[in-house]
Amino acid sequence: MKRIAFVRLRYLPRSETFIYNELKRIRTVKPIVFARKKMFLKRFPFSRIRSLPRRPSHIARLFKRKNIKLIHARFGNAGVKLVPVKRKLGIPMITSFHGFDLPEKRDRRNSYHRQLPRLFKYGDKFTVPSRHMKRKLIRWGCPSKKIKIMYSGIDVSRFAYVEREPRTENVLLMGVGRLHKKKGFRYLVKAFKLVHDAHPSARLVIVGDGDERDKLKKLIRKLRLGPYVKLKGYVPHDRMTELLREADLFCLPSLTTKEGNQEGIPNAIKEAMATGMAVVSTKHGGIPELVADGEEGLLVPERDAAKLAEAISTLIEQPELRLAMGKKGRAKIERYFDAAKQVQRLESIYQRLL
Repeated sequence: MKRIAFVRLRYLPRSETFIYNELKRIRTVKPIVFARKKMFLKRFPFSRIRSLPRRPSHIARLFKRKNIKLIHARFGNAGVKLVPVKRKLGIPMITSFHGFDLPEKRDRRNSYHRQLPRLFKYGDKFTVPSRHMKRKLIRWGCPSKKIKIMYSGIDVSRFAYVEREPRTENVLLMGVGRLHKKKGFRYLVKAFKLVHDAHPSARLVIVGDGDERDKLKKLIRKLRLGPYVKLKGYVPHDRMTELLREADLFCLPSLTTKEGNQEGIPNAIKEAMATGMAVVSTKHGGIPELVADGEEGLLVPERDAAKLAEAISTLIEQPELRLAMGKKGRAKIERYFDAAKQVQRLESIYQRLL
């Protein structure tokens, strides 16, 4: 079985379950993980993890010794570092972009930005998680014929469909994600203030942790929402199914930051949809490819708390619509975002390059 170098500079941040789900399902080649920093190894156990040297010449010698036949760089920052290695060894390389590694704005002073054209010239194949990201990659100068859209999948069997009650009272709204400004949770809290004024029995739970936590706590206090909004903090991925089962409606109002940081297609939304939840989100990044406005949920402009509140209230007041959207969402996840099917597509790319 041919060996490939699966390179993630940090193995593996706890938010990157989607990468681990791919890695552990690969069967037609033998992946060896190479990383500079190792983290959360108990959460993401894998038997073949090796340290990645700093110098390209040392990496090339290591890859040659390990009989590596293909390089898969996860994120563009790993890809630019491995171009000299790929050229020295004369082996194919695939680079997967995911979002933050392809900002909206170019900065000629940024060494990473300056190196991207070289990566696009010498890299053999590039995967992106959405059509939106493909368009961005082309704008940055990557040849269209080298790009493959690869939706990151989820383990559909772990997120079972839930038959929910068509209630209009005591509706539980849930948001899941890192407490990072691009997730837009401050707009969700502001929107929920308007929702709660009209629907006093509604509740909101936000699952996740991050550097926006203190700001969100202050905003919740300022809006006097303490009894109705809960910041649950980080929850292990294996407990997420249980939490999602309890919720009636999912909301993630993602936005583009001032630095140009954007989402691809958030896995948190996929997992919620797999359980049959309708979604309220934003017209952002690749989200419209997952949630068609009026089909699997409702989409509003970024940074618009009033429109967000209106969409949430609509689905609280129309439970039959909410449940119908949830069923459509489950069907879409099964068809396009099943991890097992997506890994088969990834392996077919490997085989063509090899």
